[in-house]
Amino acid sequence: MKEEVRLHLESAEDCLAQAELLRAASHAGAAISRAYYAMFHAATAALLHEGIERHSHQGIISAFGQTFTKSGRVDPRFHRYLKEVFDLRQESDYQPMVRLIDERAQEVLGWAREFVSVCRKLYE
Repeated sequence: MKEEVRLHLESAEDCLAQAELLRAASHAGAAISRAYYAMFHAATAALLHEGIERHSHQGIISAFGQTFTKSGRVDPRFHRYLKEVFDLRQESDYQPMVRLIDERAQEVLGWAREFVSVCRKLYE
């Protein structure tokens, strides 16, 4: 496994752990933000493994859909999860009037765990 891929996977796992701690401490918005970054790092690792490099969030999201969803290698729901959690993170980080509840954070963390697992399996 390429070193950069491995480092992104480690970052994904770290972000998942941070998200769990934040959710447990009733910080739903911050938990969702860290869950998104877990997904972002996992998607980046999967793309790098394919030799695809992108430098923006939208670039990663788009390339993930093109590379893995359109080819049928990954269920389309994972691309939807990535897009939806990106939007939730944006709302939580930049719109202070948005309050995300614990149940939503729990759902997003489930998606993030699945997403990271799927990305890991793409090159095992």
